Amino acid sequence: MNKITICTYDELFLPVKKSSWDVCWDLKIAEDLIIESNKLKTIWTGIKISLPIWWQAKVYARSSLPVKNWLMQANSVAIFDANYRWEYIMQYYNFTDDTIEFDRWTRLSQMEFQPYYIGSWQYGTWDEIPELEFIVDKNIYDNFSELYSSDRWEWKFWSTGSK
Repeated sequence: MNKITICTYDELFLPVKKSSWDVCWDLKIAEDLIIESNKLKTIWTGIKISLPIWWQAKVYARSSLPVKNWLMQANSVAIFDANYRWEYIMQYYNFTDDTIEFDRWTRLSQMEFQPYYIGSWQYGTWDEIPELEFIVDKNIYDNFSELYSSDRWEWKFWSTGSK
């Protein structure tokens, strides 16, 4: 069976669901955060994920975030491909005239796992739901891209190239 492996170096960064009916997993931020007025900020989550081929992770802002804080995910939906192996990074924009602050471990984003179709279906079916595996281990986290290798080249974010 295929697995979705979620790895972190701190148990408090593991994604959470507050209800068994939740569609998405809440993601927390890995550091205290200050976003200045009308500025974009890159936000670290403290997790790395290995997805099976034909699966993707989509990350959205939590639905209450714009209402409560006037903060929006800069790219609306962050899509992480199955071959991305580095830390999940979000980009948020502060639309207010005030500086916004969040404590480490605040839930800002929510993540959904979905199958995808790219023109042919050679491996498995969408009926095969991957098992979730959670790992809390700093050594595995630090060596994740080697232990769960993929065909993606080295530099982490924006790593599929510029053209």
